[in-house]
Amino acid sequence: MRAINQYVLERLPSEPLDLIWVDKGVCLWPVTVRRIRKLAACLVYYTPDTSFLHNSSRFFNRTVCLYDRVVTTKSLELGEFQRLVSPEKLVLTTQSYDQQLHFPRVSFADKRPEAVFIGLCEPAREECVASLLNAGVPVRIGGRGWESFLRRRQRDANLFFEGDAVFGDHYADVLSKASIGLGLVTRRFAELHTTRTFEIPACGTALATESSSEVSRIFGPGDAIFFRTFADLSAQCARLIKQPDRLRQLTECGYRRVLDSGCNNDGMVRQVLEPLGFAVAANL
Repeated sequence: MRAINQYVLERLPSEPLDLIWVDKGVCLWPVTVRRIRKLAACLVYYTPDTSFLHNSSRFFNRTVCLYDRVVTTKSLELGEFQRLVSPEKLVLTTQSYDQQLHFPRVSFADKRPEAVFIGLCEPAREECVASLLNAGVPVRIGGRGWESFLRRRQRDANLFFEGDAVFGDHYADVLSKASIGLGLVTRRFAELHTTRTFEIPACGTALATESSSEVSRIFGPGDAIFFRTFADLSAQCARLIKQPDRLRQLTECGYRRVLDSGCNNDGMVRQVLEPLGFAVAANL
């Protein structure tokens, strides 16, 4: 942690800046944030993750009052933020995708007849993948913590492991090549949507997701595969993989919907900065 703060302090300019944007600065010491505050006419804090249920930081709690805007994607933590930040400083936004990274990389005809999930292994996620495999749906997984599940299912010819570190172009390529992407939220807390909610359709792949108040603001019934149980999900996926025309239509609707939503990184930055008087270019 000392190295992180030293790295930041050594790279701060000597002249004041109009804007400094801090991305999930949970490791920044109060002395570091105060130095940054002195340099910035406007100081913004953004995090796509939880700040209190997980990733809690006493440094952040002590310095959050120094920011002009505090941006969160977690509606379930609004109460905690409101105890530390005045309402006019707090911004709730959606998760977002990167237009430069998350885009279709293969044609629909070249997709693999499989579902994909990239992310941390959790018991409910194991249950989901097992249900799909038991229904005859090929599944490709990646991320940390899957070793035990892989050992238990090592004889399953429909299970593919992409590795425990799937990021960047590799991540987007795997999403794009799949027929169905699993937008599974965590069960560790009451998450209502995730970055996958937008990254999957942006990569030109059909999104499978549980319905929630936040998801339904963006996607309608014909834009994604909505499910209530893993058995329901598995049955829908098994049918759709055998009905390519229907799956293609759903995929295209979801892709158009996410493009029209503005839930990309540029749109999120614009939502935060334009009310502060900053002109944001159409394509950052």
